[in-house]
Amino acid sequence: MKKKILALLLCAAMSVSLLTACGSDGGSSDGESGQTYTMKMHLSIGETDPVYKSAEVFAQTVNEKSNGAITVELYPSSSLGNTADCLEGLSLGICNIVYESIGNLASLSPLANIEAAPYLYSGVDHWRAVWEGEVGQDIMNQMGEDCGMVILGAGLQGVRVVCSNKKIESPADAAGFKLRVPTIPIYLDTWEWLGATPTPLGGSEVFTAIQQGTVNGAENGLTNVASLSWDECCDYIIETNHVYNTDSFIMDKAYFESLPAEYQTIIQEAAVEAGKYCTDLVLQATEEVRPEVEAAGCEFIQTDVSAWQEALDGFLEEKYPDLVPYADAIKAADPAANAA
Repeated sequence: MKKKILALLLCAAMSVSLLTACGSDGGSSDGESGQTYTMKMHLSIGETDPVYKSAEVFAQTVNEKSNGAITVELYPSSSLGNTADCLEGLSLGICNIVYESIGNLASLSPLANIEAAPYLYSGVDHWRAVWEGEVGQDIMNQMGEDCGMVILGAGLQGVRVVCSNKKIESPADAAGFKLRVPTIPIYLDTWEWLGATPTPLGGSEVFTAIQQGTVNGAENGLTNVASLSWDECCDYIIETNHVYNTDSFIMDKAYFESLPAEYQTIIQEAAVEAGKYCTDLVLQATEEVRPEVEAAGCEFIQTDVSAWQEALDGFLEEKYPDLVPYADAIKAADPAANAA
């Protein structure tokens, strides 16, 4: 642990040195400070993922609107380290932006578990109404306060399904099923509630774990299933649609607030724009990848979502009571329900 902390501090010192060098060259900005900034962004996904393409839009927009004063360097495929380490490293300057699912903040803010609470949305329009509106902004602001971070923009990473070597058609079929879940508490609790045997694993470990029978399947968005080749070691895609993953741009609050006000505004607006673009790309990519997954030999299994919702009745109230008011606010923001 001491070695890890020492390494983090050394990297932080190097980052500060680099930022000082960048800031002292005068830059080519028409901004109020004349300083230039180079920001490193962590992404766990690869360059072919639609989320990465939206990160490129963010970087380009920030660079153009700052007249070249801000350069955002993208580091995909966890090349700066895993997400937990990069979130920790934000305050040390090891990286400056983490573009990830906000559920990764659960160890710092219990409210972040709301991102993976099951069956909160009636569809994509409902998700957009929440995370592109006041309810989602209020949640991100509160999480930011809890974590000492700024959480900007919201993009749909995907709607989670189950890839499996067992045909699952109802919650009863999940009993005893060895399922890989992310290392986020609410995923583990959700599938334990349903009677499965969840196993927390990093994404890079899943393919081998399924091949070796350590787990019998995993759950994720369809584009992620395909990009990680999980469809090549599974026979079924179970369309549970249980979680709508939300990605945001996460920055250390002190670092963000140290930037000139005009640059803060540029970053905020670019994050919102890139988040909306991410949602559009993910929806399009999900439709395009479906026939590819079928061609890989996976059979899509439609399931009665209402049965899964019924099986999870009382879950939040018992396991995460503090999330209930936020879940209620999310459900109340459904435009379909309000139009009825």
